Amino acid sequence: MHGTHLPLRKWFLAAYLVATHSNGMSALQLQAKIGIASYKSAWLLLHKLRRAMVDPTRKRLSGVVEIDETNIPYRKRTDPVTGGQGRSPIGKMVLVGAVEIEDKFYAGRMRLQRVQVADRETLQRFIRDNTTPLTEIITDGYRAYERPPERKHKAHNLSGKNALPAHIVLKWVHRIFSNFKRWAMGTYHGLREKHIDIYCNEFVFRWNRRRSFQTSIDTMLGLGQKIGRVTWRGIVGDTRKWKAEHSEQVLKMVDPSRLKRAKKYAFENGMDIFDALDDIRREEERHRYRRDKPRRPVLPQRRVGEERNTRRYIHPPRLSPSEIKTGYLSHILIGSKIMSPRLKSAVDGKAKASA
Repeated sequence: MHGTHLPLRKWFLAAYLVATHSNGMSALQLQAKIGIASYKSAWLLLHKLRRAMVDPTRKRLSGVVEIDETNIPYRKRTDPVTGGQGRSPIGKMVLVGAVEIEDKFYAGRMRLQRVQVADRETLQRFIRDNTTPLTEIITDGYRAYERPPERKHKAHNLSGKNALPAHIVLKWVHRIFSNFKRWAMGTYHGLREKHIDIYCNEFVFRWNRRRSFQTSIDTMLGLGQKIGRVTWRGIVGDTRKWKAEHSEQVLKMVDPSRLKRAKKYAFENGMDIFDALDDIRREEERHRYRRDKPRRPVLPQRRVGEERNTRRYIHPPRLSPSEIKTGYLSHILIGSKIMSPRLKSAVDGKAKASA
C-alpha cells in the first residue's frame, strides 16, 4: 500500500474478495467490483495481492507425495506451427506439480511450479526444495525421477502392457493439473509466459485453503507485511530494452493518424518517437471506461404519476397507560404474554398510585 492513491477501504475490500472468491477473479472483474476507473490500477492492485499469497517460510511437503509434470500449449511467433514433440519445450509451458496424500485417499497440500525443461537436474531440485527427507515419492517411469536423495521412490511404468492410465495411477496430481487448466481458461481465458509463476502461486494458495476460507484474508494480510513494498516496475520489469528491440513492432500497433502526428512532433522538437507519442497521448481526450458508475440504475424507473416518497417510516404514537386502562385493547389482558412488559409495568404503577 506504500504510496497508493486508492482509498484504504478499497484495498481491504479487494483483499477480501480475492481471498474468499473460490475461483479467483480477473482485473477487469475486480475493477467493476470495487469501482476503479483505471484498469491499470486494478491490474496492479491484483498483482500486489498475488505477491502476498506465498509464505517464504512455508513448510515442505511430507509423507506420501505424488509428483508429475504437464504442459500448457503456448506458441510464440518464432516457434513452428506444429510445436515440439514429446518432452520438447517448444510451443508449450512445462509445469511440475506435487501433492500430499493423506490417509491414502485424500489430497492435502500441493505445490505447482513452472520449469524451463523437465530434465533430471530440474526435477531433482524441485523434489529437494519442496519435500522433506524420508518422503515417499510416487512418480511415473520417467528416469529423471530415479534415486532422489534421502527420499523413498516408487515408480509406475505407465507404458507397459496392460498398464493403467496416468490419471488413475497418479490420481490427485492429474486432478490438480486438470483443475488448473480449467481455472486458467475459465477465469483468465488463458495464461501467458511472463506471469505464469504468479498464477501458479495463486492456484496453490486457493487449493491449500479450499477448506478454510475464514483464514485466507488473515493469511494474505499477514504475508503482505512480510514481503514488504512491491512496485509497478518490480512486477513488469524494465521494458526499455524490450521496447528498443521491438520498436518496429510497437509502432505498427499505433494508429496511423496518431503516428503521423507523432513523427511530425518528434521532428520539430528533436525528440524520440516514443516520447512524442506519450506527449500526444496526454494532449488527446482519452476515452476512459467508467466502470465505477453503472450504465443503468439498480431499481426500475417509477411509473407515470407515482409520487416519490423518501420519508422514513414513522411509528404511530404510543398509547398512554390511562388509555389502555379505559378500554382501548380491552380484550387483551394486562397480564397476557402479548402485552409489552413496559406497558404492563406502567399500568401496574398507575394502579398502585391511584390506590
